[in-house]
Amino acid sequence: MAGRQLTSFEHILLGLICLSPSSGYDLKRIMAATPMGVYQPSSGALYPALRRLELKGLVRTHAPDRDGESARPRRVYESTQAGRAAHVSWLRTPVEPATVSRDLGLHLMRFVMMEHTFLPEEVLAFLDNLKDALAAFTAELERYTTVTRFEGRHPRLALGHGLAVHRASLRWAEETAAVLSAAPMPSP
Repeated sequence: MAGRQLTSFEHILLGLICLSPSSGYDLKRIMAATPMGVYQPSSGALYPALRRLELKGLVRTHAPDRDGESARPRRVYESTQAGRAAHVSWLRTPVEPATVSRDLGLHLMRFVMMEHTFLPEEVLAFLDNLKDALAAFTAELERYTTVTRFEGRHPRLALGHGLAVHRASLRWAEETAAVLSAAPMPSP
């Protein structure tokens, strides 16, 4: 297990724990109450993922003092130094054009997690990287549209949807970079 890469879900869990030590219940509640609901796990997925992070030495647990008598002691997960390093390394992963369609939500999650971790310059560099990847991806879709003969109208219409979505994401990245460049961001 030591050599296995973390899954996207494990990276998100680790990032949330790096932001604030949390119990499994806390993590489920955060995911259920926010747009992260797309990652909303069952207990059968969440706790094994937390255990894998613990076995890799990326998080550790402790049981806080119990105020009342509960059926089970509450375990709080907190990041280790290795966990924080792995999280920062994941945040710094370059955005490749081939990943913007499949992993756009994950790239946006990384952007969100950068706010309290990176200096403003590094966040802007990430946005530049995302813009470049989105521009390359949309250019390739546009090229494909012009050189491909489609059977029927639906494939071209579906491709048009993909182009519209990624052009909108590119516009968002440009506008976000402009906003963050104009207003100084506090350092972490």
